[in-house]
Formats: sequence, C-alpha cells, structure tokens
Amino acid sequence: MKTVIALAAALVLIGLYATPVTAQSLQLSPASVEVDVPAGGSSRVEFYVFDFAGDLEIGVESIPLTVEPDEVTVDAGPEGSKVVVTLHGDEGLGSETYEGRITFLARTGGMVAMGIKVRATVNHVAEDAAFPTIPLVIGIAAFAAIIAAVVILSGRRPRQRSA
Repeated sequence: MKTVIALAAALVLIGLYATPVTAQSLQLSPASVEVDVPAGGSSRVEFYVFDFAGDLEIGVESIPLTVEPDEVTVDAGPEGSKVVVTLHGDEGLGSETYEGRITFLARTGGMVAMGIKVRATVNHVAEDAAFPTIPLVIGIAAFAAIIAAVVILSGRRPRQRSA
C-alpha cells in the first residue's frame, strides 16, 4: 500500500513540475504546389503559415532536390506569416517530374509538436541534347525537302536513247 501511495505522489509531483505544452494549431497554405525547377538554378515557392509561433523545420520527401531554408522561426497569428522556400536544381539529374511532399515540422521546446506535408509536383527541367531546338528542326526539314525535290525531279527526266 505504501508503494502505491509513493508512486501516486511521485506522479503528482512530476505532473506539477512538467512544463505544459501550449496548444497551437499549425495551418499552412497552399495545400499543394507545382513548380518548375531548372537543373542549373532554383525556384521559389511562397507558403503562408497561420496560428503558430515557433520553429518550423522544412524538408522534402520523394524529391531528390535540396531545399532552403531548412528551418525558420515564425510568429504567425490568424493573419498569417509568409515563408519563402527555395528548391535548388541538380545538374546531375535529367528532365524529370517528381511527385512528393514538402514537409513542415513544428518544433516547440526542442520537440516536434506537429507536422504538415504539402503535395508537390516538381518539374525538374534540364537542357537535353535529345530535344533539338526549333531552328535545328527547321534546318533538317528544309534539307529533307530539298533532297526529296532532287530525287523527284531526277526521276522525271526523259531518257534519251542512243542510236
């Protein structure tokens, strides 16, 4: 019986000295994004954070690009606070579309309190030699037309018979 009372007293003391976690509601807008990121450059995406004060850790899932900043501190009320996220392209990757998530983890007191994942369609655009430019295509088409005309005209010449 003494053990039960001692355990209950210890739990009450722990409860009294524990720091209460402030109840916050993290909200983010927009819920999904689509962005074109050049392989040798970067693109920016704006998000608005509502009803949260603290640190947000920013990352990506299923998108092999780097994101900056990786952490921001916000004090966003109902009017919202703008957070600009930059996605950096990777010249080692080709042209590809990635379906993934941009993640926002809310930290209070050094611990993750909650998180939001924003759907992201990222069109990673690289200059590929496999896709010729318009002038090259026009040049190839003009050359093919000239060759075709020569072949057609050379087939219509009347042949002279030798006696």
